[in-house]
Amino acid sequence: MFDKESHPLTKLSFLKQRERWKTEDIHVNDFQLEIAGHPVMETWEEPYMKKLAEIATTNGGRVLEVGFGLGIAASYIQENSIKEHHIIEANNQVFERMKSFAKFAKYRTILHSGFWEEISSNFEDEFFDGILFDTYPIIFEELHTARFSFFSEAYRLLKVGGVFTHYSGELEFTDEYVECLCQARFKKFSSQSVLVNPPRDCLYWRSNRIMAPVIIKT
Repeated sequence: MFDKESHPLTKLSFLKQRERWKTEDIHVNDFQLEIAGHPVMETWEEPYMKKLAEIATTNGGRVLEVGFGLGIAASYIQENSIKEHHIIEANNQVFERMKSFAKFAKYRTILHSGFWEEISSNFEDEFFDGILFDTYPIIFEELHTARFSFFSEAYRLLKVGGVFTHYSGELEFTDEYVECLCQARFKKFSSQSVLVNPPRDCLYWRSNRIMAPVIIKT
């Protein structure tokens, strides 16, 4: 939606060290989760998170969620018929909020504290039936690559026929996007357009639609 050079988030100060993200204080209100001065998640995303959760739980079974945020997607995942819900979250204070969520979750929920790069290698190949990935770019260099860096790991973790989706930040599949999917060995992917209503001052999305990717391991 925004080009790389003029993206509004470039005006914010990014952390120099990713590790600091774990101990940064969070600020939560009725509209937003903010960490280190960044709008990590806002409530206008709810219809989008609902759709991503629907996609990730298509096959039921064991589902991985990377990034908890305000817990919107997690709540919708629990509304679908699944066997097990794993959540990876790096920020310590968000992780504490997750504990309350897990305590009252309908389906068995297993929490993992840390960055996905530290956690996901603990899972066996083809361990998950569905994956929902929604992390925030912590350092400036990740602004346009955070989601792409997970594609190969998503392929490894998914069962054949498993479904992967993520916050796309796109209206459609770009050439760069498709190239990254192909490099990760994904061959089957499509998209659904979701109607949203971000506020005019939103720093990371402006359109009234956003793409929900449906990526299947074949």
